[in-house]
Amino acid sequence: MPETHEETGPAAWVLKPITEIRGVRHALTMTLDGMVQAISEDLTKDEADGIGAMTAALHSASRAATNAVLGAPRSTPLKTVTSHNDRGIYMVMPVGEGTNTLIAAAGDEDMPMGVVAATMARQAMKLGEQIMSVPARTSDGAS
Repeated sequence: MPETHEETGPAAWVLKPITEIRGVRHALTMTLDGMVQAISEDLTKDEADGIGAMTAALHSASRAATNAVLGAPRSTPLKTVTSHNDRGIYMVMPVGEGTNTLIAAAGDEDMPMGVVAATMARQAMKLGEQIMSVPARTSDGAS
């Protein structure tokens, strides 16, 4: 049986309110380059790492295509990416402006998308505030 984890990682606290919503199966946070920061239970580290890499590529491609088709500057941030098939829904959004973090949730086709999106946005804002409040380190490791 593959090893699974409860919500783990420094940003794990942000996932619990999302995974408690009816129909949500998984949630995770990752950097824009796909490095997983926190995962919900029932995802193995290997699964999460693969999903993180694919999600980063999905977000990047969606941002490029959206900005190109809408004539927006290349630097215009993307607010949400949603994929939907007959097995369910996958939603991805950035964690605040100026961060390099994404938050994502996957769930059943009948999960309440509005509730999930609102909860993800609220948790993303909280995580973004936490990330932005951490003092930057100098090259010698001091704050």
